[in-house]
Amino acid sequence: MGRNATQIGQRILISAVFLFSLTKVVAGPQPNTAVDSAEPRRLLTGKALRDALDDRRGETSQGISLGQAVRSLQTDTGIAIVLDRRVDPSRLVDASTEYVTTRTSISAFAESATASASFADDFVVIGPVVATTRFRTLAAINRKSILNMRHELDAELYRSLSKSHDWSWPDLAEPRQLIVDAAEGLGTTVDNPEMIPHDLWATVTLPPLAFADFATLVLNQFDLNFQFTAQGTLRIVPGAESVVIEQTHRVPAREKDAVVRRWQKEFPRLIVKWKGGSAMATATVETHERLEQIIRGDSDSQVTAAAIQDRLFTMKAPAGTPIGRVMTTLRKSGINIRIEGRTDEQLAPLLLQTVEFDLVKSPGSEFFPQIFKSWQVDVRVDADSVILTFPTP
Repeated sequence: MGRNATQIGQRILISAVFLFSLTKVVAGPQPNTAVDSAEPRRLLTGKALRDALDDRRGETSQGISLGQAVRSLQTDTGIAIVLDRRVDPSRLVDASTEYVTTRTSISAFAESATASASFADDFVVIGPVVATTRFRTLAAINRKSILNMRHELDAELYRSLSKSHDWSWPDLAEPRQLIVDAAEGLGTTVDNPEMIPHDLWATVTLPPLAFADFATLVLNQFDLNFQFTAQGTLRIVPGAESVVIEQTHRVPAREKDAVVRRWQKEFPRLIVKWKGGSAMATATVETHERLEQIIRGDSDSQVTAAAIQDRLFTMKAPAGTPIGRVMTTLRKSGINIRIEGRTDEQLAPLLLQTVEFDLVKSPGSEFFPQIFKSWQVDVRVDADSVILTFPTP
């Protein structure tokens, strides 16, 4: 942001998107439902969101802002991604991954901005480590708190709290007003809205959410939380630095010894109270999910990348980009490029040649010949490598 055109022209954005599912490889050009559609893409939630996070992709992004990277990812995947107010959206990211899950790609973008990501049921938050570490657990505590008050709250208020609503906000929205308006829409008021500092936020589009998730998303960014009073009004309260919840896990007797060993290896400080085959632990939501995963015997599945010629690539190189820089960026993304018929000395001036292109979801079989067309070289795209063969002089 604020950089002149010359500076921007010296940078390159390459987003090599490798679409893959556990059942099939996307092997041809797909309809571009992306950016120019008049209707915004429907945001994914629940299982559809989890499946999208498990899709495999390769990302290499240099010289673009975190805000741009997030907008591009949201448009491409349908995953709602929210930047915490304490994360600078104009910060330039430099993230490169091989063929990994979208979840890992998002985490890489966050880490490049000295932040971390929290993956909720309906959206993703990128923010400071302390805030994202507690986010899902805090939201779970708030949902349970509302559930526990179901007999104390007005019936209509409780029904409204239990439903999902559209809480998206426009550009220059005031978070204090967002909470005040939300409470009014529920049929109640905020006792102390002045607890929420004045701020102006950029537009955010969210899928429908219950109030507990929305309010946690807003207030956690100020290290605040909320409570409902006995009168049914909303009170803003200071937030805790870290939060945990208690949960019981049932472990089959024949698996207990193996499960205990794995739990102790991954979480050596976790205190577990056993009663027969039931284990009671106090931890974050993410830790509880991992404990259950270990009980099931699940592990991260290793997925082989689709053949290079079948992958879909989106790449943009501004005018004046050296082709050598393009090759370096592609190689960082896990693409094996071999050159035959030229020595390093002969190749040096060719690497300085500049290119300009903007390719969207181009199959590898077409993508690489287009990238290297100025070299008048034979381009062969195999399953696991790209071979550039120069004619014999």
